[in-house]
Amino acid sequence: MTDANDISPHDLRTVRLGFGRKICGDLPEKLSDALEDLAVSVSLHNRDADDGDDWAIALTTLGAPDKEEILRRVAAVAEAENLPPLLDVKDISVEKLPEKDWLRHVHENFPPIATNRFFIYGSHYDGAPPQGLIPLQIDAATAFGSGEHETTRGCLDALVWLKEQGHIFKNGLDMGCGSGILAIAMTKLWPGIRVAAVDIDPESVTVTNRHAAMNGAAGEIKAAAGDGYDTELAERRAPYDVVTANILANPLVAMAPALVRALGGGGYAVLSGILLRQKEEVASAHENLGLVRVREETIDGWCALVFRK
Repeated sequence: MTDANDISPHDLRTVRLGFGRKICGDLPEKLSDALEDLAVSVSLHNRDADDGDDWAIALTTLGAPDKEEILRRVAAVAEAENLPPLLDVKDISVEKLPEKDWLRHVHENFPPIATNRFFIYGSHYDGAPPQGLIPLQIDAATAFGSGEHETTRGCLDALVWLKEQGHIFKNGLDMGCGSGILAIAMTKLWPGIRVAAVDIDPESVTVTNRHAAMNGAAGEIKAAAGDGYDTELAERRAPYDVVTANILANPLVAMAPALVRALGGGGYAVLSGILLRQKEEVASAHENLGLVRVREETIDGWCALVFRK
């Protein structure tokens, strides 16, 4: 995979998929899973404010997308679900940002985000962080989880809630770290904590390390690529008193036993990437292993769950 340091942001393309039917149920997640390694990011946007179950899917790619591979993967999902064809090549639209428009695009599409405790901004932002908010510098052009998505914001809100409850954490794990935003947030909320950041994608480790340095957290965060909780770093540093995992519902369910083993007694887990209709399935998978659900954060059809061991 190409190192993000070698990529000009002007190579970014927005790829929109014009499906011929409503994308709902488990289909958005399955399509996202199938397409995620073809792009820098895959975004899901809820188009139906009434029942929250009609989703638009777009990819951000570095360079021109492989349309034939996109079609092949979408067709494989449709076949597995016993559905008619979902996508034709003419329904894939690609927009390349002209170099002269890049800075304007970044300002317009990745503006600073203020949560209830954090101010998340990119290096293109030249203003001063608002007083009373914790600054987090995350560059959206190379980030996998730059704070704009509901799942990331739900995790941040859950971490703030844990802080407000008076919890003090010293050993954290960010599973599926992406941009490293949650690992960095832990270091800001609990100074002195050490955080292991793990992702299956080596590029995420590069991005996490860069963001940790940008935010003055390089000494507290150790990042490694590997297979989930079996990663050497994750195993060596267990047990943890706080774990974040902003992934997707199906992997969260599959990884529940490993999470429970990695979490120390009295520890907390913040899980996200969960559609509201998937909430009880994910919760049951963890509650059946002895974890106690203590908090839910819900934003626009997505939720983050907090468990205690």
